[in-house]
Amino acid sequence: LITMHPDLFELIAVCAKHKVGHVVLAGGLPPKGSIEAIKETGAKLIAFSPALALAKKLIRSGVDALVIEGMEAGGHIGPVSTSVLAQEMLPEIAEQVPVFVAGGIGRGEAIAGYLDMGAAGVQLGTLFVCATESIAHANFKKAFIRASARDAIASVQIDARLPVIPVRALKNASSELFTAKQREVAGHLDGGRVEMAEAQLQIEHYWAGALRRAVIDGDVEHGSVMAGQSVGMVKREEPVADIIGGLMTQAAAALEARAV
Repeated sequence: LITMHPDLFELIAVCAKHKVGHVVLAGGLPPKGSIEAIKETGAKLIAFSPALALAKKLIRSGVDALVIEGMEAGGHIGPVSTSVLAQEMLPEIAEQVPVFVAGGIGRGEAIAGYLDMGAAGVQLGTLFVCATESIAHANFKKAFIRASARDAIASVQIDARLPVIPVRALKNASSELFTAKQREVAGHLDGGRVEMAEAQLQIEHYWAGALRRAVIDGDVEHGSVMAGQSVGMVKREEPVADIIGGLMTQAAAALEARAV
């Protein structure tokens, strides 16, 4: 569930109705009462935390597990890398609740490294986009297979008056147009042709429906092709079982080598 969703508590009620066993909160600080509402349903609660202070606060509030996600991830991102977050946070909190590391992970050796540091596990997304079982459009999958890590770029804010939450996605025509859109709106703002609230709304609404356009409709030039920097390690379409099997083989070999 996205913490900023206007109907968050209604969505929590839906989860309760359907006896959802695990709920993940992402997208920002959980609003007042949301953690308690989820816990009352009996579900296990997993929350995202981009900083140690927030992680400690969430643990005190009763979350059952945490995800720490670095800036290498796809989609909405923070400013700190996965490796730095792991080094800063795992020694402090890994013994209190299970902690899952996310962002830019594409090999089993990396998984083994984070397990060694105290992580309970990892969260991967980009690596599974091209799974045979994935419903993503063929064009979306082809874009991933062709891409390198350098193609997965974060959106840039060009005017402090027009806030942009960074999103990592493959560079395409739409990302270029977004930069132009920001300049256009900033110009209208400077010229007094638009009020601040309307200007910010135009920026916020630019990407509305963009992910669906890319993933479902296959418009990878005018949609948002959200991808983590591990996209360069996606080489082909293959079953989920093979992807997981490959990761586990790599991780096991790395752990065995360290035990020698």
